[in-house]
Amino acid sequence: MGENKMIKLLDILKEEQKFNFESSKDEILSYIKNKKAKYPYLWPFEKTIYSIIRNAGGSKVGASLNLGFTTDEINKWRTIFKSSIFNTGGGPWSQVDFNPQLARKTGKDRTLNFYITLVKTKDNILNFVKAVPDLNKKLKEFSDTKQSPISWKTHNYLDMFVGDNDSLKVYYYDADLKDDVEKIIKDWASKNNIKLSNRTHSHGVDMKTSPDHESKSSFGEILSQEITKQFDALIEKYGNKYTDEQYYEWIKKYGPEIIKKVTIKYK
Repeated sequence: MGENKMIKLLDILKEEQKFNFESSKDEILSYIKNKKAKYPYLWPFEKTIYSIIRNAGGSKVGASLNLGFTTDEINKWRTIFKSSIFNTGGGPWSQVDFNPQLARKTGKDRTLNFYITLVKTKDNILNFVKAVPDLNKKLKEFSDTKQSPISWKTHNYLDMFVGDNDSLKVYYYDADLKDDVEKIIKDWASKNNIKLSNRTHSHGVDMKTSPDHESKSSFGEILSQEITKQFDALIEKYGNKYTDEQYYEWIKKYGPEIIKKVTIKYK
């Protein structure tokens, strides 16, 4: 194998979720400026952070074309993930639910998540599509054996799948199943030659963050709220002691580190 090919291979193997702060830099700098000036009304900065956590900017029209997919392949993706085995609710996610009628050990207010990011190459994504029946088989058998509901979901738009850090999610409702769920997915991926990327967080929980909230916050929302809380506290404490650019560099560096700590907190 030539040196250039080896370098490209190593880059693929090291690929991980993308936090593109640069695409939101102007928005972040504007927020810092207004926060330092103590403006009373600021937009919800956690939405900016949530978009970065999910890499929403990467889910652009044409993202799959750039990986070498044809228009026919893109349309076939939609056909597969809009088929009757999936629940879509008319939205961009396609979900399969196993034994939803069974009781949830976590109750209705907590959903446990296992997050997976796939290496975004055409061959790897095609391997994933081929392995969907095997994934359904393994998770259904596990749900039946444990007598606990299990669900998984992915995108029904290929451009979103290519861009989003969350390639697929597995939902479970019993904390004792955490290691089993992770092992099933990793074994399934290995068997089907599916390469998984590194992540700052693999497990999380959707939950109500306060009694007066009517609905659950997703774990991504919880992460973005915590990053915003710490960032606000930093700016309020040091104000003009640091430049806007220095604050921006801080959130780029420490945002992912905060995520890792919050993950541990909410396991």
